[in-house]
Amino acid sequence: MKTFYTIIKIAPNTLAGDTLSIGLLLHNGDKYWLQFSEEKKAVAKKLLDSKAEIVDFVVKQLKDKVAEMNNSLAAAAVSLFSAEGILNAEKLLHISNYSNGVVRFSEPAFLNDQIDDGKFQQLFQLLIDKQQVKIKQATDDQELIFKEKIRINLIEKVQGKVHTNLELTPENLAGLYCNFNIDCIGLNGAFIAAKAIPFHKKYETIDKELSHYMTVISILKLSFKRTNTEDHFYIIADEPTEISSKEHRTWESLKRNPAIKMLLSEEVATIAGEIEAKGAGLFL
Repeated sequence: MKTFYTIIKIAPNTLAGDTLSIGLLLHNGDKYWLQFSEEKKAVAKKLLDSKAEIVDFVVKQLKDKVAEMNNSLAAAAVSLFSAEGILNAEKLLHISNYSNGVVRFSEPAFLNDQIDDGKFQQLFQLLIDKQQVKIKQATDDQELIFKEKIRINLIEKVQGKVHTNLELTPENLAGLYCNFNIDCIGLNGAFIAAKAIPFHKKYETIDKELSHYMTVISILKLSFKRTNTEDHFYIIADEPTEISSKEHRTWESLKRNPAIKMLLSEEVATIAGEIEAKGAGLFL
C-alpha cells in the first residue's frame, strides 16, 4: 500500500470556505500516525465560539479510531487476514470531495518514501506547525479571528438593513478616485459606517487604508449635504502589541481624532445596536 497523508481542517464559517489546518494523519500500510497542533486547536476553538467543543470531540474520535486501527494492523501482521477500516485513501478522498461541514480533510497526498517517527515529525512541522513561517501564520490566525468577530457580531446582524461589504467606486460615488471596500454603511439623516483595519499588518498598509477611508468620509459628507446631523464613522481596530511601534502610535492618535470613533473588534455589536436604534438603511 502506498504511503499517504491527509490534513485535518476546521472550517469556522462553512459558507465562506475558510479553513484552519489543525492536524495531520499519515498511513504507510503498516501504521497510522496522527498529531494535532495545540496552538491551532486553541485558535479553532476561539473561531468556533459556542461550538468550540467540536474540536475536542473530533480529536478524541480520531485518536480513538487511529489507536483501534493500529491495534488491528498489529494483529493482522500475524494473521491470515488484512485489517480494513474507514481511514484508507479511497474513503478519505471521498470525504475530502464531498464534505462541507465544520470538520474537513484534504485530498490524500501520496509519498514515495519510507516513513518513521522522525520523518513524520518533519512533515508535521512543515505542513501544520510551519515553524519557519510561524510569525506569518500567527498573523494570519489573528486576522481570521479579527474578521470572524466582526462578521458574527456586526455584519450578520445588519445585513439587508444597510450596505455590508460595499465596494465604493468612482461610478457609484462621484469624486472617488479608486475603489474602496467598507464593511458596513447606512443612512437615516446621518451616516453610520464602519471600516475594519487590522493593525497587525504593516504600517504602510494601515496608512493607505486610513487615508482612503478619510477621503471617503469627506466625499460622503460633501455628496450628501445635510444640516443638524451627527455622522458616526467608526474604525474597528484592535490595539497593536508593540507599544513603541509606529502602528501603536497611529492607533493612539486615532483614538483622539474627533472625525471618527474607534472600537475594538469585541465591541462591534455596539454599531449593530446603533444601526437598529436609528433605523439606518440603504442609500445607494
